[in-house]
Amino acid sequence: MTMQISGLGSVNQLGEIKAKFRPRRTLLVSGRGSFAASGAEAAVVQHFTADELVRFCDFAINPKIEDALKGVSFARSNAVDLILAVGGGSVLDMAKLIKAFISKPDRANDIAEGKHKALDPGIPLVATPTTAGSGSEATHFAVVYKGTSKYSLASPIILPDATILDGNLIQSNSSFQKAVNGLDALAQGIESAWAVGATEESRAFAFEAVKLCWTALPKIVDSSRAEDHQTMIEAAHLAGKAINISKTTAAHAFSYAFTSHHAVPHGQAVWLTLPAIFQRHADAKLPALSPVIEKLTELLSIKNLSSCQSELEAFVASLGVETDMSTLGADTHEKRRFLSTQVNLERLSNNPVNLTERDIAEIFKLA
Repeated sequence: MTMQISGLGSVNQLGEIKAKFRPRRTLLVSGRGSFAASGAEAAVVQHFTADELVRFCDFAINPKIEDALKGVSFARSNAVDLILAVGGGSVLDMAKLIKAFISKPDRANDIAEGKHKALDPGIPLVATPTTAGSGSEATHFAVVYKGTSKYSLASPIILPDATILDGNLIQSNSSFQKAVNGLDALAQGIESAWAVGATEESRAFAFEAVKLCWTALPKIVDSSRAEDHQTMIEAAHLAGKAINISKTTAAHAFSYAFTSHHAVPHGQAVWLTLPAIFQRHADAKLPALSPVIEKLTELLSIKNLSSCQSELEAFVASLGVETDMSTLGADTHEKRRFLSTQVNLERLSNNPVNLTERDIAEIFKLA
């Protein structure tokens, strides 16, 4: 079971985790500037001496397999016996990839594509998020890019052994970062709730995540109240726990191409299609889905089922985030047509409503 420490200032309890795992050499996987800016560096150096720690931060924002293999080589050459990930979703995913590949780096491509099982190297992984969005610290998934192709590596060995949820660590994020990261968490909660793979447990996590995100997200974008940041980081964690069971659906399935081809931040990319997809779910009036939509519209303060799309788009705009794909690089019919075909079929198949060609044409403004 994952060890969890949560609360404002909880990063200062790193000593408890160190005492539990008793590492000789720790691989610190971190962002470049965010590690110091978030306040995490001060806590880490308090508990680890320079001889006990080696740092890897030489990688791109969206985890690339070649960067992960550089991390593997660095970790192996330093004989690390603990991985401490401190950063946003990409940092946490990079740490997971290093753990997944370290036993068999020559099979990294096959592991990434799900053709070969990742072997447990017996190296504990500690995840300390400095953003509130991906919930990666609560999942057994890791995103990895090979060129512009995105893969979702899934393995029980990469579920972190310990997590620290400290809302103080996300306060240094810009308002835009807080908004797009939080939108990712909110989307995960929504999609998990209606996913084909949802369970009673995952829906409980999802609904609570949506409830907390909806109230906390506008607050952390506009203010620096510490308690709201703690609520948001816990909401993102719940969303991560939800998708760890259910996985995501259509909006995530379409999002990756916007990031790969137009550098749209992931949380924003998901919301380029989610409001329209939500509307189609509301309009479908499927017996098994209707109670879920009813609960979601209640949590999201949506007044009318016929206005789900417009109300959700207005909420995103109120956070200062653009929702029109045409202004974010997909400014021609040909570009949008291409993006509509670049879909993750596994995530799309987890959607409870079948999106027709006409639906997709309308979502991507092709009609």
